[in-house]
Amino acid sequence: MKIKENIHIRNIEVNTKWKRKVQTEHFVRGFQFLIDEPKKLGGDNEAPTPLEYVLGSFNGCLLVVIDLVAKELEFQYDNIDITSNALVDRRGLAGTANVSPYYQSVENEIIFYTEETEERLEELKEIVIKRCPLYNLLKNAGVKIHLNWTIK
Repeated sequence: MKIKENIHIRNIEVNTKWKRKVQTEHFVRGFQFLIDEPKKLGGDNEAPTPLEYVLGSFNGCLLVVIDLVAKELEFQYDNIDITSNALVDRRGLAGTANVSPYYQSVENEIIFYTEETEERLEELKEIVIKRCPLYNLLKNAGVKIHLNWTIK
């Protein structure tokens, strides 16, 4: 199924093959990646879980948008360290409680190695969170997101 594209709409297609148990292989634009689960959830623990990939994608998406917006604002930095932690209530997936099966919250910490001011960092952050697709996807799903961005 292909969605019709126009100048403003990009089609993203991923083809997936089931390998075994809960392990799947995914193909996108000439790249491939594996998804698996820990042994306690029936997997072979050979790759990250879907939720781990989403959190890594969240970090990556933030960094892409930070780089884009930083160039627009002429915000200079030498390096960035980023860590995100997500809390998941396992009872949602297990069906034992009426809670969300996805993230309850995400704590994101980014350390910017820069000579820029706190005010400029806040300006960057404000624009990034408006334009970051995965930040907005999680926020619109009701995930509580805390961003702690600091300068070093």
